[in-house]
Amino acid sequence: MARRPPLIALLLLGACAAQPSSADPHAVLQEVLQNYRANLAGMQPTSAPVLPRLEGMPIRATQLLGQSPSTLRRWLGEPSLRRKEGEAQIWLFQTPFCHLDVVLDREDAPGSPLRVSYAAARAAGTERRTEAACLSELERQASL
Repeated sequence: MARRPPLIALLLLGACAAQPSSADPHAVLQEVLQNYRANLAGMQPTSAPVLPRLEGMPIRATQLLGQSPSTLRRWLGEPSLRRKEGEAQIWLFQTPFCHLDVVLDREDAPGSPLRVSYAAARAAGTERRTEAACLSELERQASL
């Protein structure tokens, strides 16, 4: 209890020493509003970057990013599995020794087309496969 009076005295002393703000409240609110609007403008959806058109089948799964469903079907045929997750679709392409997982979703803009946003090739089983070999195997299977 003996410590309370000095603490209260310090708080009162600090309150007495505080200078009234000379800033115009209207100007401060205008600045806050401008910053808020700038933040909102920075959060608006942007369109995906334009990706270079690929002439042949990609050798890396990351080259599938941004591609359309029709391009995937042209290169790889129909997926073995197709699942909807809200607005997104998950496609699985597979051969006996290789799997390719692909996620297609829309940009934030309303009415935007489905595009590949994730792609990962992996070996199935115990045999090692490079990503390029996996994609090549999937392409060969699609052309049969």
